[in-house]
Amino acid sequence: MFTAEHESSVDSKVVTCPICSSKEFGAYRGKPNRLRCAGCGSHERGRFLALVFKRLGIKNSGLPVFHFAPEMGMARVLQELFHEAYVPADVSPESYDWLNTPVRYVDLSSPSKFLPKGGVQGLVHSHVLEHIPGDLTSTLLQMNEAIQVGGFHAFVVPIFSKWYREDMNPELSHEERDELFGQFDHLRSFGSEDFLERIDVGFSGFKKIDLTEFISEADCEMSAIPVSSLTQLTSHSVHFYRKIRD
Repeated sequence: MFTAEHESSVDSKVVTCPICSSKEFGAYRGKPNRLRCAGCGSHERGRFLALVFKRLGIKNSGLPVFHFAPEMGMARVLQELFHEAYVPADVSPESYDWLNTPVRYVDLSSPSKFLPKGGVQGLVHSHVLEHIPGDLTSTLLQMNEAIQVGGFHAFVVPIFSKWYREDMNPELSHEERDELFGQFDHLRSFGSEDFLERIDVGFSGFKKIDLTEFISEADCEMSAIPVSSLTQLTSHSVHFYRKIRD
């Protein structure tokens, strides 16, 4: 564990977690280039998501904002922004006894069964889509059908391979999935070469927001977020879409 004063090339007075204001970070799983906040436990992608929501100035419409597989730090940010409209959700809600808000059961392999059409302000998730069984485009279309015009879909996915891969075969071993997709419980991996092409149909009627208009490279450095997350496609990059028509 270290403080920005000792380890960062950026002025120690400004390297601060955008979620909890901690200035102390530690290596994650023994990887010195992966920084975990000592205050709230957030990873780079969580801090980037938090920074995006704080900079975009999204207003609470009163409709639900679903947060899938909620992380502690980001849950705090979304609760502060959306109050009673914040809805944490997961396929295993019993795993979140630390959260002070009831977690709703939602199975994203069939989103339309759980999300009301046009009845949601926004969806938020980080490193979730790679776990969902079934057709990716169908999943995205059903999720996005629930979002009201003017609403948003904000998410992060791991970029593991050059091209998209997917295999639903239940007989694949943990070792095979780890090699193919980067983790034993992943069903797919997103590729650096075809990510946007792969998800494009699922976001018909949406506009992708250019986050460089709201966040600078210095903002990332001061929040212990790799600058490459903003300027390139990485496993920490935030994808923010706004719905402009049904």
